Amino acid sequence: MDNSFDIITNYLPDRIRAPLIRALSTCQRATEIVLRTDRPLCVYESYRLLFVTDKGLVTDSFSVDHLLTVSASEIESIVLKLCDHSVYAYQNEINSGFITIGGGVRVGICGKAVMTDGKLTNVRDISTLCFRIARDVHHCANQLLSLINPLDGALICGVPGSGKTTMIRDMARQLSYTYHVSVLDERCEITAYSRTKSSFDLGLCDIYAGYPKGLAANHAIRSMVPDIIVCDEIGDKSDADMLRYSLRCGVAFIATVHASSMQDLRNREITSELINTGAFRYIVFLKSNGELGKVDKIYELCEPHG
Repeated sequence: MDNSFDIITNYLPDRIRAPLIRALSTCQRATEIVLRTDRPLCVYESYRLLFVTDKGLVTDSFSVDHLLTVSASEIESIVLKLCDHSVYAYQNEINSGFITIGGGVRVGICGKAVMTDGKLTNVRDISTLCFRIARDVHHCANQLLSLINPLDGALICGVPGSGKTTMIRDMARQLSYTYHVSVLDERCEITAYSRTKSSFDLGLCDIYAGYPKGLAANHAIRSMVPDIIVCDEIGDKSDADMLRYSLRCGVAFIATVHASSMQDLRNREITSELINTGAFRYIVFLKSNGELGKVDKIYELCEPHG
């Protein structure tokens, strides 16, 4: 069974763990496991929704008897375990909507917002936990690396679940044996960083785990003199400033962003600004049909390839 599955099931109560382990033995391509209060446990496999019975059988029918459901008290106990029984210590992550656990697994959180002076200060009555499964897929970037010059910068685009993080993880690993590569891993999803090292194979990369991206980029450029910086999920206004600073220092950038098309990128003010920084010669779109990390189109100076 996938190591990510082991990590996830260790956070679950026995009543849920045992049948889910049996079910996952037949769902090796699962991308998400979603627990909702008083609703059936869901396993998403590419673009297929599956349910699990209390005996560990897998079905695509919502009307089957004895589907495995999750109670409010079980959700609460799982959250406590995710937070090492100190919710306060994980407040920032909870407020950002997710917690990252071992193996680069991100746990999305839904609940009731607590607002103070117009700012989100807490999330209470958590009702949904979405475990997104991270995978280390060696050589998935081979096709893309054969088509681009990484020193010219690349923005990897796609819908959620298209394999953007998986792609840049393999790109960083492969490039680190030729170039000096720094990885900015604010959410610890690229590296699954734990106890001085990455849980994934990042080759010879220098890893900045948990740093805000702008601070990490500044430290990397001043201290590690990278040829290439790799980071995940840019899209804030401050990221444009970070890209401009990196360009002035002669550093190439490989990053990801959520986008379904070039028009989508152009129509959003923030992502349009990111493109206009000049940091990316290549705008790469990944396929959204469940083929993890597969290239759909590459735009170079707005000319598509492939």
